[in-house]
Amino acid sequence: MSQTEEFLDIDVAQIRVGLFITLDLHWMDHPFVTNTFKIKDEDQIKTIRRLGLKKIRYCPSKSSGKPLDPPKQASTSAPIQISPEEQAAMQAKKTRVERLSQHRQSVMKCEKQLLEATRALKAVNHNLFSRPQESVKAAQGLVDKMIDSLLTDKDIAIHAMNDKVAGEDVYHHSLNVSILAMILAKELGLPKEEISLVGLGAVFHDIGKTQIPDRILRKTEPLTKPEQNFLAQHPIYGEEIGRSLKLPLAVQEIILHHHEHMDGTGYPNGLREAGIPQLTRIVAIVNTFDNLCNHVNIAKSLTPYEAISTMFAKQRALFDPAALALFIRSMGVYPPGTIVKLSNDLWGIVVSMNVKKPLKPNVLVYDPEVPKQEAIIVDLDEQPDIAISKTFRPAQLPRDVFDYLSPRTRITYYFDDAPDSQNKA
Repeated sequence: MSQTEEFLDIDVAQIRVGLFITLDLHWMDHPFVTNTFKIKDEDQIKTIRRLGLKKIRYCPSKSSGKPLDPPKQASTSAPIQISPEEQAAMQAKKTRVERLSQHRQSVMKCEKQLLEATRALKAVNHNLFSRPQESVKAAQGLVDKMIDSLLTDKDIAIHAMNDKVAGEDVYHHSLNVSILAMILAKELGLPKEEISLVGLGAVFHDIGKTQIPDRILRKTEPLTKPEQNFLAQHPIYGEEIGRSLKLPLAVQEIILHHHEHMDGTGYPNGLREAGIPQLTRIVAIVNTFDNLCNHVNIAKSLTPYEAISTMFAKQRALFDPAALALFIRSMGVYPPGTIVKLSNDLWGIVVSMNVKKPLKPNVLVYDPEVPKQEAIIVDLDEQPDIAISKTFRPAQLPRDVFDYLSPRTRITYYFDDAPDSQNKA
C-alpha cells in the first residue's frame, strides 16, 4: 500500500462489513479475487473466519466503519471446514491461475511479434528509396502476416505493450495505426482485400514526413505558423512518393487524405463527407487516436481513456460516425493502457481488451501482498461485483503503485488471436 495508508492489526472476531482488509496468506490459500479488499457482506466474513487466522490487518482510512469491539478472549486459530461454495471458489481460482499463465504466454507471443514487426517496418523505411519495390513487397508481406492472424474465427484481444518492447521509436506510430485500423476494418465487415489496403495505407500514411525536417517533426514547443504550413504539406509529399512507388490508388488516397475531416475542416483539400474515401476515414480515426495518446511532447499526451472521450465528446463531427462508434466499441470505454481505480478500491491498469466484450477488459491490479512479477489480472467479465469507478493519469498514482503497475510512457498496441479461454484471466 502507499505510505499514507496505515494498516492496523485487529482480532479476526472484530471484522465487519465495510472494513478494508488485507489477508496475510498466499493468494492461492483463500477464495477471494485479491488479498486486499473491502468486506462487502456477511458471507465474506464467514469465509474469512473459516481461514483460521487469529489477526487481520485493516486500513482505517479506506474503511467505511470501525472494527467491532475486541473479544474477551482471543480467537482460536483452528480453521472451520471449508464449505462446498468456498471449495468451488478455490477451484475457480485455480482455473484463473491457469488462464493467467496462458494470458502471460499470449503477451509474450505478442511481444515477439511486435518486435519482429517493428524490425520489419524499420527495414522497409530504411530501404524505401534505395530499393523501393523490395520495400513495398516487404510492407505488403508484413500486412498480410497480420491479416492472417486477424481473419480467424477466434476472438481478438488488444494488448498494451511494454515500453521495453515498443521503445521510443518513430516506427511504433505507423505500426499502431496499421494494427488498429485493420482491426476496425475487420469489425466493419470489410473484405480481406480492403483490409489489406487499409493496412498498407496505414503503414505508409506518414511517408511524406520524410520530406519534413526533424527539427519540426520532433519539436516539443508549439509550431510557428510557417512550420505548421510546412508540416501540413506532408500528405501531398506522401502522395507523390506513393505514386512513384506505384502503390494502389486506395493507398495513395489514404496517404493524401488521412487528415481530412467529415465537416470539411481538414487538409490538404478540405474534403467533406462522401468526398472522403471509406478506407481513408478508417485510418483518419485511428491516426487521430494514436496522435492524442502519443504526442511528440509526452507531457501533452492524453491517456487512452481521455483520447477516446475527447474524440467522442469534442471531435465527433470530424469523423465517420459509424466507424467512430465501432472504433470506440472495439477499444472499449477504457482502452488498454488506461489507469483505473476499481469499485473495490484497488488500483489497476487495463492490459488487454477483448473486442467482443468491450466493457469487460482485463485489469492488472496492484496488490502489495502479491509479487509484481506474479501480479493478478482480473477479467471483469468474470467479476460482476467489480467495476471500474474512475480513471487516472500515471502522474496521479502513489509512487509504490506507479512502480508496481509500470504505466507505459508511450502506448503501443498489438493483438492476440488466442482462443477465448486465453483471453480470460
